[in-house]
Amino acid sequence: MPLSLDEIDVSILKSILEDGRKSFRQISRDTGITTPTVKARYERLVNVGFIKGVLPVFDFDKVKSGNGEKNPIQLDDLKENAKKRRNIHKSTQNSNLKKEIDDIQKRITSGLAINIVCDFCEGPVFGKPKVLKFANIERFFCCTSCKSGYSQKYRGRIESIKKKYEGKSELDE
Repeated sequence: MPLSLDEIDVSILKSILEDGRKSFRQISRDTGITTPTVKARYERLVNVGFIKGVLPVFDFDKVKSGNGEKNPIQLDDLKENAKKRRNIHKSTQNSNLKKEIDDIQKRITSGLAINIVCDFCEGPVFGKPKVLKFANIERFFCCTSCKSGYSQKYRGRIESIKKKYEGKSELDE
């Protein structure tokens, strides 16, 4: 059974779409969900591979060299490459970006099913996944033998990550 998004996941994703630089606390304020829940849900969506990253959008018309003047060679190359890839004008670029965001927001709904792949054998996960939690990481498995095999194979790494995570949490307090 794939992982299904609920209303909490959807509201977090829509908040991130507005501005990917928002802190978990700001997303919490926007959505009315507690900050630890926002952080946990975001990390879960990253761990299952639904969120691949949050990418910046560049405006190359605002790039200048260190002395305040446009750097003609590099700036023109950057602009030309950007225009070739997009093959659209600046005015339509903003409207296309807004259309893409609107399209994504329409597609992200409660109950959206995310297919999960086993972190050990890379096979599909049917039914409820077996979950291994350590530090702030979750790994998903199709069966208990894959979960056990992963735990044995990566025991040293898991222990190292746990120690680092415990050290950070002690420093935070």
